[in-house]
Amino acid sequence: MKEKQNNIIIAGLVAISLILAVGYAAFASNLTVNGTASISSNWCIGFDSTKTTDYVASKTHQTGDIPTGSISFSGATCQTSYKTNASLVANFKQPGDKIVYTLTIANKGSLAAAIESILVDSTSVTSDQTITKGNVKYTIEMPLDTSLAVNETTTMQITAEFQNDTNISQSTTSAETINVQINTTQDEGSGGFTPTNSTKVYAVNSLSIYKGTSTLQDIGTTYNSCAATGKNTCIRYTLENDIVTGAEACFIKGGVEYCLIGGVDESSLGTRPVYNANKATLQTAFTEANACFESGSNFYCANSGLNPNVSYAGAASASFDSWYCDVGSDGSAHCYVGGSY
Repeated sequence: MKEKQNNIIIAGLVAISLILAVGYAAFASNLTVNGTASISSNWCIGFDSTKTTDYVASKTHQTGDIPTGSISFSGATCQTSYKTNASLVANFKQPGDKIVYTLTIANKGSLAAAIESILVDSTSVTSDQTITKGNVKYTIEMPLDTSLAVNETTTMQITAEFQNDTNISQSTTSAETINVQINTTQDEGSGGFTPTNSTKVYAVNSLSIYKGTSTLQDIGTTYNSCAATGKNTCIRYTLENDIVTGAEACFIKGGVEYCLIGGVDESSLGTRPVYNANKATLQTAFTEANACFESGSNFYCANSGLNPNVSYAGAASASFDSWYCDVGSDGSAHCYVGGSY
C-alpha cells in the first residue's frame, strides 16, 4: 500500500513539472522584442580638388622661363570634389627652379576628424621634413591643424626645388611627381598628431609681432600665400607650436612671390650671407636695367610702386603705394598703411 502511495506522489510531481515547463515556455514565448537601429552620420575628409592651381613658381636665375606645376586628385571620393590622394607634378626648366604647392584638407562629413599622418610616396610623415628624389628636393610642411571639426579646413605646403648644384648637362630629369595621401580617423577628443617642426603662415597686420613672444592669435588672420592676402606685400611667419621663430617681408612681382629674410643683424659680419641672399632675391625679381641700387649698407629696388629694401642690420621691407611691410633686426615684423600703425 505504501509503495502504491509513493508511486502516486512521484507521478504527481512529474505531472506538476511538465505543467510548469509548458507554462514557462508559453511565458517565455511572449518576451520577443522587435526594433530597428540606424546611423545617420557620415564620414568625409579629403583634399579639396577644386583648388587645382594653388602653387607659386619661381626661378633663381634671371634668365630662362619660370617652371610650371600641376595638381591632380584621385582615390575615394566621399563627396564631389573631395578625394584622399593628391599628385604634384613639377616641370622644371633649370637648376634653382622652385614650386610651392598648397593643399587644402577639408572635413565635409558630420563627425569630428583627426589626421593621424600624411603619407608621402607611401611613407608616413608626421613632422616637417625634407625628401630628395633624384635632383629634386621636397620640403614637407605639415598642416597647421590636425584636428578638424565639421566643415573645418586646414592647409599644408610642399616645396619642390630643382637643386641648384645640379649639373644640368648630366641631369636626366627635369620633372618629378610626388604623391600625398592623408591618413585619418575619428577624433575622440585627443586630436591628431602634433607636428614636431615649424610651419609658415602669411599675414597682414598692424601690430608689432616679435620673435619668440607672439602666438598665432596675436598675428590675426592667416593665409596660405601672400597673394591670398589681397595685397602685394605681406609678412610670412615661421611658427613652432604657434610661437613665432622668424619672419620675412614678402612681395609679389609678375605673379611670383618673393620673400626677404629679416631679424639677423649682420652689420659686423664681413661675408653677410643673409644680406647677400636677400640681394640675390631682389636681383632675380627685378631684371630691368637700373632697377636696383646699392647705397652704403642698403640694397633697394624701385619699380611699378614696389620698393623692397634690405640692409646689413638685418632689416627687410617692401612697400606698394601706401602699404608697407617690414622685418626689423630685432626680430619684430609688422605691416601698416600710410606710415602709421
